[in-house]
Amino acid sequence: MYIKVKNLSITYYLKSPNNGFLRRKMLNKLLKKEQEENKLIYALQNLNFELKKGDRLGVVGPNGSGKSTLIKCLSGIIFPNDNFIIDIRGKCLSIIDPGTLAETTDTILNNVIIIGLLLGFEKKTILKKINGILEFSELDDYANQRFSTLSAGMKLKLLFSIVFILDSEIFLIDEFLTTGDEKFRKKGIQLLEKTKKNSILVLCSHDRSAIKEFCNKILVLNYGKQEYFGNIEDGYKIYDKLMGA
Repeated sequence: MYIKVKNLSITYYLKSPNNGFLRRKMLNKLLKKEQEENKLIYALQNLNFELKKGDRLGVVGPNGSGKSTLIKCLSGIIFPNDNFIIDIRGKCLSIIDPGTLAETTDTILNNVIIIGLLLGFEKKTILKKINGILEFSELDDYANQRFSTLSAGMKLKLLFSIVFILDSEIFLIDEFLTTGDEKFRKKGIQLLEKTKKNSILVLCSHDRSAIKEFCNKILVLNYGKQEYFGNIEDGYKIYDKLMGA
């Protein structure tokens, strides 16, 4: 079980506002003005790190630094530039946006099955653990309500419960642990602790206490650039400098 990332980059062009209008192009041509070039933006730039069984990686950085983009790359939602390596060995599941997996007009109960199937679990495995999932998510009393009636926090609690109760190996979490009430947070912590030695966790969060509590390694991003990968204490020293603290 491992995650290996080498030369991971994602770029896109930010189109100049003056280049998108025919009238502006014609005026620039008549006035012999040079056309503004589209700007190359790095969402991620040459990321390199490796994680093995038992590693817990905290990903930190200012807003817009590429944390969520990295999670989506590892999840296979978006595809990086050429000449990269993302080598993942192990059953990998992400907790990002449950709305992309759910059938919103169907019941919560049926959505546990739907989401579980979409995540790659067998139906018999889901049915065997469905009561435990609903109980852990604290939604067993609402099992026959529509998924659309749930709040954003309740939806994340349900997805968290599905992913962890169904026993994955690699967990990719984007800003989940700050969601939900303190009671559920404590339950989530206990569940994460049980998986500590036998799984890999990648957690993107602004919550410093969560990173220090769960993680043994840190990746500091700054507008797509990898500033540091290593131990938590040194990583936060670099992060604080970036933030001007």
